[in-house]
Amino acid sequence: MAIFHRTTTDTLVQTLAEALRLAVAAVPAMVRTLRNRHAARQIADLPDYLLNDMGLKRDDVHDALQSDWRSDPTYLLSMRASRNTLGRRRR
Repeated sequence: MAIFHRTTTDTLVQTLAEALRLAVAAVPAMVRTLRNRHAARQIADLPDYLLNDMGLKRDDVHDALQSDWRSDPTYLLSMRASRNTLGRRRR
């Protein structure tokens, strides 16, 4: 005999509460990703000499914007810029 008895209603309420918590947590991440995607599109409008100053090439920006809509293109751009800048310093 069990001391505590869990009903299916309790489980359903907990499941719904967890789903709501995850949805609420996901909204700021989605907004941040969309904002960063907009910033990456603005970077794509810059002339080549400014991209070069940032350590980027036009192909880097194009590749970052072609990534999945859920991924943050500014993260990819920062990784490419740092890799390209390190490559220049070693030469």
